Amino acid sequence: MTIHRLQNPPRGLRIDGMSGAAQQRVPFASTVISREAQQAAQRVLASGWVTTGRETAQFEQEFATYVQARHAVAVSSCTAAIELALRALGLPPQSRVLVPTLTFCGAAEAIIHAGLRPALVDVDPRTGMPSPATVALAARTCGQPAAMIVLHFAGAPAPLAELAEAAGLPLSRVVEDAAHALGTFVDDRRVGALSGATCFSFYATKNLPVGEGGMVTTDDEKIAAWIHRARLHGMSADAWRRNTPDGDWEYTVEEAGLKANMTDVQAAIGRAQLHHLYGWQRRREAIAAQYDDALRQVPGLLLPARPAQGRHAWHLYVVRVQDEFEMSRDELIKRLAERRIGTSVHFIPLHHMEYFQHATITPPGGLPGADELFPQLLSLPMHPGLGEESVDRVCAELTRLAPARRAPASHPVRPGLSGRPERHTGLRTLVAGAGEAGQALARDLLGAPGFGLVPVGFVDDDPAKRGTAGLPVLGSLDDTAQVTLAHRVEEVVVAIPGLSPERFRQVTRAAEVSGAGVRYLPSFIAALRRDVVGSDMRSLDVQRLIGRTEIHVVSPEARSIIAGKRVLVTGAGGSIGSELCRQVRGFEPSRLFLLDHDESNLHRLQLELYGDALRDDDIVISDIRDRARIDQVFGELRPQVVFHAAAHKHLPLLERHPCEGVKSNVLGTENLIRAALATEAERFILISTDKAADPVSVLGATKRLAELTVQANAGSPTKLAAVRFGNVLGSRGSLLSVLAEQLASGGPVTVTHRDVERFFMTVEEAVGLVLEAGRMAASGEVFVLDMGDPVKIVDIVHRFARSLNMPDPQIRFTSLRQGEKLKETLFSEQEDCTRTSHPRIFAASQASCPALAQLRQRLPDLYAAAEHNDPAGTRQVLAGLLPSFPSSPATAPRALTEPYPDGF
Repeated sequence: MTIHRLQNPPRGLRIDGMSGAAQQRVPFASTVISREAQQAAQRVLASGWVTTGRETAQFEQEFATYVQARHAVAVSSCTAAIELALRALGLPPQSRVLVPTLTFCGAAEAIIHAGLRPALVDVDPRTGMPSPATVALAARTCGQPAAMIVLHFAGAPAPLAELAEAAGLPLSRVVEDAAHALGTFVDDRRVGALSGATCFSFYATKNLPVGEGGMVTTDDEKIAAWIHRARLHGMSADAWRRNTPDGDWEYTVEEAGLKANMTDVQAAIGRAQLHHLYGWQRRREAIAAQYDDALRQVPGLLLPARPAQGRHAWHLYVVRVQDEFEMSRDELIKRLAERRIGTSVHFIPLHHMEYFQHATITPPGGLPGADELFPQLLSLPMHPGLGEESVDRVCAELTRLAPARRAPASHPVRPGLSGRPERHTGLRTLVAGAGEAGQALARDLLGAPGFGLVPVGFVDDDPAKRGTAGLPVLGSLDDTAQVTLAHRVEEVVVAIPGLSPERFRQVTRAAEVSGAGVRYLPSFIAALRRDVVGSDMRSLDVQRLIGRTEIHVVSPEARSIIAGKRVLVTGAGGSIGSELCRQVRGFEPSRLFLLDHDESNLHRLQLELYGDALRDDDIVISDIRDRARIDQVFGELRPQVVFHAAAHKHLPLLERHPCEGVKSNVLGTENLIRAALATEAERFILISTDKAADPVSVLGATKRLAELTVQANAGSPTKLAAVRFGNVLGSRGSLLSVLAEQLASGGPVTVTHRDVERFFMTVEEAVGLVLEAGRMAASGEVFVLDMGDPVKIVDIVHRFARSLNMPDPQIRFTSLRQGEKLKETLFSEQEDCTRTSHPRIFAASQASCPALAQLRQRLPDLYAAAEHNDPAGTRQVLAGLLPSFPSSPATAPRALTEPYPDGF
């Protein structure tokens, strides 16, 4: 096991004809210990309290929030978690507990240590997990079970409800072994609160590596309380609480427990690591997709199934080495080891081990599924620090060792309409219409994974079409909202060319209310069948471009702040504002007011939203810098929810014209906030940028002052908040649109610096963040989406060209411009990143801010300098308000001769 710091992940080397001995080792597993985790451990060690204490209690609370469970109890290991969970059920001694034979030996030992009897369950060779049939057989032949352990093998979702029904048990008697499953979803619910108790592992190689440790989560208060006592000798009071000012030295022991507590050192590491979990999970998904693409045609390798329902956590990537490979699994392990590639086997079946042959109950007839599967199992390298080059090298060696013929491999996944295996790496897509157009669309999507849409089924009003498609018909058009929620649909494509406008609006509204995006024929199918270039940005595979999958941020609960309310969107005609209007409209506001100073964009947007442009009462032509006009608009319309997207945001232009940036981004924001407070609006959400964190550009400085204006007015009846965006892919003037133009022209691609890197998000993610921020807003928070790791621009260029099947482009480096950073950050050095109720959204918190105290006093000076069109004076005042901002330009601004993407 290799241990790496987060900032220096292991990277493989390309093969390039080198001998195996000369190649860098590709470890099977690698522990990532983040810098924050190291600092957290040092903090606890310096405190002098290193056993169970406040850090443990805080970790429990944060982990319960993450997995959406009511209770979490931190323990010493997942094995201890399973034993404690079983003992908490209060089962009679020697009761039978079903457990898969393909599992870690500690699970069976936990049953035995709890005074119970393991009854082995066979597995389905296709999944490595028990099926309802094998569970029912074990329950029938081994004696009625009192409980069951369900393992989410490798991180794949196990069908909990079906297995419990087959065992004749309620879910309250099911204990989940989730050692592999942090981040797994069963259907649309996160593993953590689906059964009686769920047991997680934080071993050094797990998805959340802490070193040692485990966690039990449950919704049952009695189970949580019992485990809380039993983990520390059964004592009724935690030792650390007895040392608090109001603590009591007295305790009692009513039932024998274990010494199985977690220490504060472990908990502090776990809390810090939890912040990185989302990015690590997205990296695991990307590695799995890379393996899928490269190994799909290797004969004799059977790849792991993608779950039809739910989400795979990809703790392990387990292949089956079949006879067609013409080499045994053990021989293949040896050959890969000679090439310095680490692998492993998960697991040796329990009934193959001498002790368990006597200590467990085996169904008559044995366990043939596990016997068939075990000699084929092989786990490939899988950890977040695994670079693309290392994955390529593993795949190249497997391909080279495979037999020469290249017959298509068989895959244990459901085929799509085209007969190809269906993959679940893109957005889950529902096709409205199961006729010829819908089925043609589904076939094209299945054949073009680069578009990033994965069909999961249809909705259609014609009963005759039910069951005629390779994908299921999941309901009628009237069922769109329910189907979208039940199947975690992220995108709906309307594929009924003759659908009436009113019916079309009903379907799109139902999809949007459920949090899904909407596309429609014929324009979408036309885009699908031509090369992706220019404006077809949202058809790209985001995962391949930025190294993570697109996040479905917005929740159905966001509807509660919009439904029946008067909503105003500023900058409505822009790319962000217009997408925001589309999604807001789906939540059925009583009125949706579109405010912009560009009447052409407003007219276009109204046509898109309503099919006509006669709704003049909902269009507001106004400049946010005109305070009297803004006061008039708010006084007449009295919006209850305001989303503020209007801004000047072109970084190099604002360096040349700082006064205009102040007028729009600072004064305009203050005008809107004043009007919102005066008319008692319920919510006000500002759209900001990551460049506001320790700003060095006019764009960043003016947006930071806009954030401070929001915070200065916190505590009023109006709930205010801000959101920081990264670079938004697909927005007008964004990186991809400029790259598409440059690639289409055949000229070199211009990039400022070879090491420049940025955080990226899609338009849909950006709008989802705004809507969720509206729901969570309370007192001037600044919310930030977890966008994973920053990405180098040069990597985006190369990946984008490959996605268009174009040769690697020539890149010309133009050097950083005034106001640009080499690397962006999401939080300033004075800010802390804190968790919110949403697992993928964080908040920037700051104990004190001198600029906030000076804000009202100094803003008039800033406005005066801007009003007099005094760039130097404007910069001087900005520097006085924001210490990180330079009072004078580092270099003289150059002519903008190159195409320059907005915010790049």
